[in-house]
Amino acid sequence: MAVAVGLAGVLVPAGLSDIAGSSGHPPRASVESQVSALLSGIPQNGNSLGQPSAPITLQVFGDLESPDVRTFMVWLLPDIIHEWVRPNIVKIQFRSFMTASSPNPTVFIDQQTAALAAGEQDNLWNFIDTFYHEQGREHTRYVTEAYLNNIAEQIPGLDLPEWETNRARRELAQQVVEDDRSAQAIRFPDAPLFLIGRTDGKLAPWPIYRLYEEPGLKPGFIKRPVHPISFITSHTLKKVIEDLS
Repeated sequence: MAVAVGLAGVLVPAGLSDIAGSSGHPPRASVESQVSALLSGIPQNGNSLGQPSAPITLQVFGDLESPDVRTFMVWLLPDIIHEWVRPNIVKIQFRSFMTASSPNPTVFIDQQTAALAAGEQDNLWNFIDTFYHEQGREHTRYVTEAYLNNIAEQIPGLDLPEWETNRARRELAQQVVEDDRSAQAIRFPDAPLFLIGRTDGKLAPWPIYRLYEEPGLKPGFIKRPVHPISFITSHTLKKVIEDLS
């Protein structure tokens, strides 16, 4: 079910190697067990994971097909959830950011809207975590109706007919477009992009991020450096939280 909505331009492709690899899928039962263990007991509300009253908000802008975002979600996020989300210090919100990993805007909007539709039943994080665990090889156009349905079927308690109905809601597709525009306005070259701040204040790009400009290029022209991705880890997040407290 593709929802056709205009999307702004695509940023340059990801350059960080896929540390975890995404060419082979782990057993389905193993994925379900890992996702359930990670998220069980943590409140979800739309795109948000964690207590609404948590004093710190972390927004993660990502593309479900991006291997770089998968590296963060599968390998680094679990420690952040255990150490900061479960103790009600941080809540995390997922927002969309199209990268060159997605083959075209229609597919991107469709997959991201499918996640938001799961979020209408407070299951977005189960959907995206399952997707990242079972992510296919980049640029192979593996995201089909069958693939998205398979992800949805693995989420305990998800009402599949309701999920299908919500996927067709134009406002969810429009939210994907608006998220992508917000991410591109920050002008960081690629996903994942992080905004963080006090929940009752304004969020700002994660302090370790920097814009990159190559000598000799026109002012304001950003060229990807060799190692552009700086991932938030549980350890580096601690320092930011201390500064915000």
